[in-house]
Amino acid sequence: MKPVSVQEVSRGAGDETAQHQTAIIEDSTGRTWVVRVPLTTVAGAELERNEALVGQLGKHLPFKVPAATGFAALGPEQGRAAVYPYVDGSALNLHHLPPGPGLASAVGRAVAAVHNISSDVFEDYAVPVFDAAGHRERCVSEVDRAASTGLVPTGLLARWEEALEAPGLWRFAPTPVHGSLDGWAFLVAFTDDDAATARVVALTQWDHAMVGDPAQDFAILTDQLTPAALDSVLESYSLARSSRPDPHLIYRARLAAEMRLVRGLAQAASAGADDTVQMRVDELRKLDRLTASDHSLVPATAFAGAGEGLDLTDFSEGAPGGPQDRAQTFDDGDDVPEDFTLEGPADPDPSDSVGAGDLADEPEDEVRDDVSVEPGETDDPTETLPRVTLGAELDEGSRMRDLYDLGEDSDDDPDDDEPASPSS
Repeated sequence: MKPVSVQEVSRGAGDETAQHQTAIIEDSTGRTWVVRVPLTTVAGAELERNEALVGQLGKHLPFKVPAATGFAALGPEQGRAAVYPYVDGSALNLHHLPPGPGLASAVGRAVAAVHNISSDVFEDYAVPVFDAAGHRERCVSEVDRAASTGLVPTGLLARWEEALEAPGLWRFAPTPVHGSLDGWAFLVAFTDDDAATARVVALTQWDHAMVGDPAQDFAILTDQLTPAALDSVLESYSLARSSRPDPHLIYRARLAAEMRLVRGLAQAASAGADDTVQMRVDELRKLDRLTASDHSLVPATAFAGAGEGLDLTDFSEGAPGGPQDRAQTFDDGDDVPEDFTLEGPADPDPSDSVGAGDLADEPEDEVRDDVSVEPGETDDPTETLPRVTLGAELDEGSRMRDLYDLGEDSDDDPDDDEPASPSS
């Protein structure tokens, strides 16, 4: 390749710490490529871990899955950069995804297409495989590591431990999952300039693909989508699944969204990464305040079977009562049976409750070098790659008051808190 131009694909300060640099390269022949450069040894290993699988996924999915065309050596610390063919499409701004048919439905069908792949396809390429019990144990270990730092509020630890100890919450069939599904992983296109004509044209960034909990692919969606948009995605997902989703999927997704705040916390604390630790401590304290009176994370139905020696793996494929015994599919337009639901008790509604993403910065006006964006024009659900920069501050107090129906002078406003010291 002989590059003639390069543009970085950048994210705003509100996003998680970047593990890669990504850029769009145009070469001397006029072809366009996406280059991902890992910034750490771990990221370098993850970048190549699933390449054999990625090269085969296009045969099983109704959209493109760009596989690396080649690699470039970076050195012993970072491994290799990966070069992918460029796919013309727009990444999603999940905060502004409109509800209803069209874009939200396309997202739900795309997630369902991934989850409908046979587990054998993933297992043939040696990706990690976790059954329900194994996945729960990973979550328990993650909470234990975070608790050992002394930086996680005790209220949050108690909240998560209650969910981890609810037997019914962890009955699900292990499913092929993308593993890190956010708005940047999707590439969408439109037949007309209308969200109703949207379709997913590609799914990228398969570094964390595995067989495990399908709720993992809804963690960020639960974080960032409005309740109405999330309902639309879930409805489309349910209709497109080859087997009926388990009723507690959305609760585990919310738990996964909250626990994202402790991912890497112990490593950052031991490495002396004070800025990262301080940021996480602030976010955790805010989440603790906001969820102090929220008891909707664990529905009463999740405690069914408690004390009866429930086997956490008895919901696997092939087990009596597992998904193969109640598999059903619906075509668009079919009436969904009244008992077909992803949600637990109607009160409280899990989609109306806080997730970790409610603490993050909301994307501001898109910054593009080829489009003039006027102040206030922030409702575009897509971001045109590669020239988008996400950022800006969310009016967090207002958003939290809306979610929790708090008054203007409520003591629960997280902005009243002073940041905690990492050593506190």
